[in-house]
Amino acid sequence: MRKNNVNDEHACPPTEELEQLLHESLPEHREQQCVAHLDDCACCQAKLEDLAHGGTNLPRLVERLHAAAPGATSAYWPALRAVNASIHFKETAPEIEVRRRETSLTFLQPPTDPAYLGRLGHFDVMRILGRGGMGVVLEAFDTKLQRNVALKVLDPELANDETARQRFCREARAAASVTHENVVAVHQVEKSSDGGLPFLVMQLIAGETLEQRLLREKSLPVKEIVRIALQAAQGLAAAHAQGLTHRDIKPGNILLEPPGDRVKLTDFGLARVVDDVKITRSGFVTGTPLYMSPEQAMGEPTDHRSDLFSLGAVLYEMCAGRPPFQGNSALAVLKRISETQHQPLREVNPEIPDWLAETVDDLLAKKPQDRYQSAAELVEVLEYVWTQMKASSTDLPTVCQEEVKRRASRTRILIGVAGTGLLALGVLLGMALSRGRIEKAIQADPATAASVLAANVGSVWSVAFDPKADALAMALEDGSVRLWNWPTQTVQSTFDAHRGVAWASQFSPDGDLVVTAGDDGLLKVWRPSEAAPVKVFQHPSAVRGLAVSNDGKFYTGDRQGGLHVWSLDRDEALVTAQQPGAVYAVAISGDGQTLATAGSDKVIRLWNPETLQPRLRLEGHSGPVYGLSFSNDNRSLASAGWDHVVRVWDTGSGSLLTSWDSGPGDLATLAFSPDGARLATAGQDGMVQLWDPTSGALFKEWIGHKSAVHALAFSRDGSLLASGGRDGAARVWRVRD
Repeated sequence: MRKNNVNDEHACPPTEELEQLLHESLPEHREQQCVAHLDDCACCQAKLEDLAHGGTNLPRLVERLHAAAPGATSAYWPALRAVNASIHFKETAPEIEVRRRETSLTFLQPPTDPAYLGRLGHFDVMRILGRGGMGVVLEAFDTKLQRNVALKVLDPELANDETARQRFCREARAAASVTHENVVAVHQVEKSSDGGLPFLVMQLIAGETLEQRLLREKSLPVKEIVRIALQAAQGLAAAHAQGLTHRDIKPGNILLEPPGDRVKLTDFGLARVVDDVKITRSGFVTGTPLYMSPEQAMGEPTDHRSDLFSLGAVLYEMCAGRPPFQGNSALAVLKRISETQHQPLREVNPEIPDWLAETVDDLLAKKPQDRYQSAAELVEVLEYVWTQMKASSTDLPTVCQEEVKRRASRTRILIGVAGTGLLALGVLLGMALSRGRIEKAIQADPATAASVLAANVGSVWSVAFDPKADALAMALEDGSVRLWNWPTQTVQSTFDAHRGVAWASQFSPDGDLVVTAGDDGLLKVWRPSEAAPVKVFQHPSAVRGLAVSNDGKFYTGDRQGGLHVWSLDRDEALVTAQQPGAVYAVAISGDGQTLATAGSDKVIRLWNPETLQPRLRLEGHSGPVYGLSFSNDNRSLASAGWDHVVRVWDTGSGSLLTSWDSGPGDLATLAFSPDGARLATAGQDGMVQLWDPTSGALFKEWIGHKSAVHALAFSRDGSLLASGGRDGAARVWRVRD
């Protein structure tokens, strides 16, 4: 009889080592020995299963793929790890309860206030949001930027594991490189005060997961399925464009952000830079079995098409009320994913239209080459469907059924041969014809932009016309500010203006100066023809809001709620004030008599611009306000933001003159035309819209940006409108009567 000797590689490993194996904390050389031993030892297999599931009925928990014992590199072992980490099976095995480790918060510093659990760096931790395979997620308050955030902290048990630290850092790089409205933003990467424990600082999303929604409602209406699928595909397309594969798309990683339930993809903890195989060990299966692709289930190499299979499984569940592949164990699910076809959707739910069932079938093809070949391809089809749905009282007009199939087929051919540029233009033009919510007839401008200025260095955050020349200033994600000759589409000059994002750029009224503001907390004043700034002013934090008055003063707002008035003849601010939360928008009336600010606290404030004494509070927005603009007569102020409602206020009394819903998606910016007769807005949906500010009637839409639009500006005579957005380009549109 063998002795249980840890120094004998053939001996049965002790219980402590089996527990370490389940938690992936066993040293690598010993892990290999234990896996080899388990391959031949039925006794230890049973013990491992018992440890993983707390003594539940073992034969029902783990099935064999074949009669032979699973090999050391089979999906058997990682499936057990995955089950132990977080998996629960829906309906088919309700008796399974996965035992979770208690979440230790000993890494937190003592709290500064008894209301908090503790402190991590300059973050006051409020509560635990969840736990994943790599660590714990906490809700916290950022004391520097005065906002609530989510912190994802590397599991302290893994902090000394160099492989785990590398994986965590890779996650940070991967997640931070994706900037898209349908992906949870990663703000920064930090370390605990002792320099040991890394953590991510992420956007905090108030809402529920798609998993929670499905547990409550089972299946969803077709329109809701298409909307969620479209936004999830848009987020994936953004990630795939950065060379990333998520590898764990599932309902639990799809957040629904109120009030409009905007989709946010989260948890790129399993995301992988394509072709990066330095860390992931051979034979390890990552992902959640219920939504894995066949190549994941078999431990084979994966690419972005694996995410499309997983998204197809999520779509199936939204339609059918259950995942496409189920079983009483992780291994049974993996086997069915690899070997069996899903039950046709219309057999499960006859209400699902044929085109949607066929789309899901294509996504769930066993071979990657038989699926949609890119998320962008899926987006193109779903965008067409969604625009038709918005224009119809039915889920999809019958006349459009064949068009969806034809469009999907045509897209695959064009993507493989000539790209999607012309096709996307056709879809977007179709979008402008389908907005049944508008009372007046809409004339979508069929003409292309008068000029397209492609910077290709990240988002365009601000645009401004030179009042006396054919120049356009563009503030960019990489911190630079470029001056373009927009008719010739050439760059006249480039300022290396800021470290981090350049948030704003404005011309002085005479066009002799360019004023810029950025994430580095600096306000800079430039002459268009000179490479060095004329003046530099320092803020305590990032400057988001900027306005330049006709008398040459500069008004700024920063992330800590600070307001400042500057002049070229002074090194220090003329006057300062403070408001709650971050300031996102600053506007000065044409007569210089009223200053308006707004930001994260949802309130618009009117100030005396000379003294910064508050005058009025304008309340009504249900979320942050991102855009402000005064009318030419200074009597009206327009505002818009997170709640996608445009509001026009009386600046004298503070009363609301009119408001209207611009449609789904945040509004990031707006601008009155110089004559005050038109109001331009733009935001998440990528469209630039022109409204009547008195009635809220929509006059015109311009379509051309591939994603969200962040900035708008009219030329001095109002004949041109510039827009800039997340696609890295600015467009100049000709405004017609």
